[in-house]
Amino acid sequence: MSIFAAVLLRTSNPTMTAIIIIAAVAVLGGLFYFSIKNRNKLIDEGKIILRKSDFMKSAEIFTLKTPDPDAVAEAVKAFNYSEMRVSMKGSSAKQQFVFTGLNWGAQLYRQSADEKAAYRFEFTNWKTSNGSAQYDTHMNMLLTAVEKMFISFDANTQVTTVPLELKTKHHLF
Repeated sequence: MSIFAAVLLRTSNPTMTAIIIIAAVAVLGGLFYFSIKNRNKLIDEGKIILRKSDFMKSAEIFTLKTPDPDAVAEAVKAFNYSEMRVSMKGSSAKQQFVFTGLNWGAQLYRQSADEKAAYRFEFTNWKTSNGSAQYDTHMNMLLTAVEKMFISFDANTQVTTVPLELKTKHHLF
């Protein structure tokens, strides 16, 4: 039970109840304001892109002129992982990279080695809270960094979005 609800249950004074409700609305409004302000700052800095709230439920396939695999590996290693709160393990030879966040994971791997290269990026797992992914801002930062990386290799990179086949777990308690 929230602190405000506990105080309301113990208060029989209507004036005090009104003050508590106004204070609760002000606190929630302040939290919402600072959340939006932080998101807009990250967008302005180019660290995230405004996306649908369920962006993690789709894989992105980047098709571009075949880049040097070593250049891709170096670019992936150069991401600012501390800001994204994620770690990376990968194989430059296999062109497969696994990212681990606080309670989410993602992978990037090369699908084809033809005249054009196709790389697939997808989120492999994440936890939700109140219907939305926790740490979705950090997930968005990683996806944005991957997109910018491929566009820097080839300005004509084609991006295809494919829905993931998801298995969900339902917990009764």
